[in-house]
Amino acid sequence: MGRKRDQFWDYAEQRLDGRFKCNFCHGDFPGGATRIKAHLAGVSGHNIVACVAVSQEVQKEARATQETNKKLKCASSSSSAKESSASSSSSNIMDRIVTQGKEEYIVEIFLDDIVDRLVANVFSLTTEHSKNKELKNLLYTLCKIHVMLYDAQKRQVSDESVRIWLTELKDVVYEVDNVLDEFSYDTFLKYQMMNQVPSFSLCNFDEVKTVKHALENILNIVDGLGLKIENSNPKISLDNIDSSLDDSEVIGREYRVLKSWDLLDDDDDVFLKLKSRFDGLTISSLKRCFAYCAIFPKDYEIRKDELIQHWMAEGFLEPSKESMLMEDIGNKYFKILLDKSFLQNGKRDEYGNIISYRMHDSVHDFVLLISKSRTSGIFSHVRSLFVGFDGQTTPRISFKGDCFTKLCTLNLENADFGDRLLVIFKSLRVLKLYGYKKIELPESIDVLIHLRLLHITGINHLPNSITKLYNLQTLRIEGFLMELPKDLSNLINLRHICVDEIKKAPKNLGRLTCLQTLPIFVVGQDEGYRIKELGALKNLRGEIKISNLEKVEDEEEAKSAKLKEKEMFKLGLHWTSSIRAADSYDKDEKVLEGLQPHPNLKSLTIERYEGKKFPSWWAGLSLYQNLIEIYLNGCTECEEVPTLGHLPCLRVLEIIGMEKVRSIGSEFYSYSDGSYRNTTTLFPALRILKLVEMISLEEWKDAGEVLVFPCLEELTISYCNELRDFPDSLHTCVSLQKLVVKECPELRYWPGVQCVGSTSIQYSHPSLQKLKLCESAHSLLGQIQYFINLKILWIQRFFEIEALPECLGCLFSLQKLYIVDCNHLVHLPTEEAMRCLTQLKMLIIYDCPNLEDNERSKIDHIPFVDIQDSGWPDCSDFED
Repeated sequence: MGRKRDQFWDYAEQRLDGRFKCNFCHGDFPGGATRIKAHLAGVSGHNIVACVAVSQEVQKEARATQETNKKLKCASSSSSAKESSASSSSSNIMDRIVTQGKEEYIVEIFLDDIVDRLVANVFSLTTEHSKNKELKNLLYTLCKIHVMLYDAQKRQVSDESVRIWLTELKDVVYEVDNVLDEFSYDTFLKYQMMNQVPSFSLCNFDEVKTVKHALENILNIVDGLGLKIENSNPKISLDNIDSSLDDSEVIGREYRVLKSWDLLDDDDDVFLKLKSRFDGLTISSLKRCFAYCAIFPKDYEIRKDELIQHWMAEGFLEPSKESMLMEDIGNKYFKILLDKSFLQNGKRDEYGNIISYRMHDSVHDFVLLISKSRTSGIFSHVRSLFVGFDGQTTPRISFKGDCFTKLCTLNLENADFGDRLLVIFKSLRVLKLYGYKKIELPESIDVLIHLRLLHITGINHLPNSITKLYNLQTLRIEGFLMELPKDLSNLINLRHICVDEIKKAPKNLGRLTCLQTLPIFVVGQDEGYRIKELGALKNLRGEIKISNLEKVEDEEEAKSAKLKEKEMFKLGLHWTSSIRAADSYDKDEKVLEGLQPHPNLKSLTIERYEGKKFPSWWAGLSLYQNLIEIYLNGCTECEEVPTLGHLPCLRVLEIIGMEKVRSIGSEFYSYSDGSYRNTTTLFPALRILKLVEMISLEEWKDAGEVLVFPCLEELTISYCNELRDFPDSLHTCVSLQKLVVKECPELRYWPGVQCVGSTSIQYSHPSLQKLKLCESAHSLLGQIQYFINLKILWIQRFFEIEALPECLGCLFSLQKLYIVDCNHLVHLPTEEAMRCLTQLKMLIIYDCPNLEDNERSKIDHIPFVDIQDSGWPDCSDFED
């Protein structure tokens, strides 16, 4: 099924001996399409002379293919002529470097690595099917070409004939890659149809013969070129590459990296420095990965995992004898590129991992140069294409003729491609379609048999025909999708399923034994949808949300998921809110007991669990030293909070809807057996603590003589209707910056404030900057003067209060004041108190209908005042 021939064959006759005859001058020359174009363009070379009879139109078209090279030469020679003798040496160096850059890197990046991989693939096939002569002959031919590449790469700078030969070879090598891919696809189809390993007598070898002959034609030219057989660079083991670079080190030097490129004003200096770093990349496939980044526009932000999946789809990360997963190789490559400053401006996720990057403009210019063959304006040579529009319109893209038959990567943003795209782009490995409008895929998507990565945004339905894309490795769907195709389990090469939300999981996911990414699994009642499907996915890692856990029968079935063996850093365990049996607490406890996670867990969410207690493995959470976040939501039957004070890395803790907890006591901080008796600090890393909808909570006890919450920055207490007091130990929260108290009417004192007789004593919260007080005891308002560094204050739903207290005037640092939904409020503090608020820049008063108009005189010194009878103010300072 190979690619269609080059359009310049229309001007020549191909002969069986590997030569061609020009239709204009009738000259006879060796080679293929690249040599035809050189002949027609008037470029003389080894065994080729310029055509003297070609029409001007065809000559102009052929010369367009040589335009980039000529521009580079002219720029170099012009620069040399103008420089003084002192700088001519540097100019000559740049001339040589630029000349190398235009083609040498292309061959080094693409050919050496691709041919090496093809030799390995054909060798594997030949080993399994030793009687097949066509495969043996193909292997012999590839090996012979492979050992000549090293000499060809050195000579191409000075010998244009070698450079033309390498370019022609590149086209054939890509064709061989496609044919082998189609061969594997056809073999798999026969296996599916016959349900057994097919004999090679059933396979079509016509395409293998065709590409073998094409390679032999290329070899026929070698004798005239005088290429020597040399060993290429030895294989470099990834174990010898230092990829232990710490993410924080990379992020920390962003500014220095940016300045290092910006300070090199001279283009020659930039190119020299980049070339030096590029030459330091000792692995040819790593160079291909770097060159691939040229397909993205300048200043384009791309996710790290997505980039690695692109590399994998293009075949840059083929596993070696080291038995590493392709994704692990990609991660090593990514860190090396960061270390070399080719990538920068990394963004982190909440766990400190770099998740995206950008490329400096100078680096982007450089990578465009070395990847010219992928991004060239000569469409017949383009292998990657990025087409983007602003989204205001959705133009329909017309791809005519055979210009794009070699395209491997296509990114379309806000463009309507039409059904014909699939017929034209049969060589695609990567297809990304995204934009503002809904996208629909035709059933004919299955013609893209080489496709490894399919990334779509804004699609509601996937045709079942995608389950015939047996080479697919990555399926990324952004937006809501009701369900995945029912026969998705046919895609046995699938490694990553990235979806935002689905209502139903596909059947028999356990067959996808290569699967590593599965963010959502919806447990079903029927066979093929049970939780045991996860057990067979031995490589599953990253994050997963498991929902409908009420459909898991018992502890043994829960254990069949084998979560303990899967290196998940983020785990969500979700039961539904539907009406359940009265004894469901016992079943939930057993199921949760069987869902013990991997020790490397960083984030745990448990939602709508109806057990009365937490499982035994929770007592062993001391093993979970990496836990950063815990979210417990809607665990309505739990009677006490779990013990969490000993977790050294815990930064976020949210407990919502534990309606039966009456007291938070010593069990919250440490175990009753005294195992943490010698601990001097509890919750040592906690920064955010939220207690919400704990409607029976009456008391929150101290931890004793031990430091608690030393790093706490945000504290939210909401809808804890019975809570009377904060624990005294909260006065040690010297880092507290944001405090929200909402609908806690029994609370009388702030943390850090104690009543002694008729006076109140402040302990200290010098760092508190944001305070939100909603529908709580009025006495709390009378104590806010102790928060002397407060900058933002929100007061809401104090229905009975008629005047705000005078102590408001003591908040000398206050910058923003929100007063919302206080129906009976008539007066602000006195004018004297209000004018003490010298830093106040913004006053927002909404839905306070009884506020007297003459109060405005007290606030005319404030730069921005917004008073509305109804509505709700916009405020990002207290977004939950």
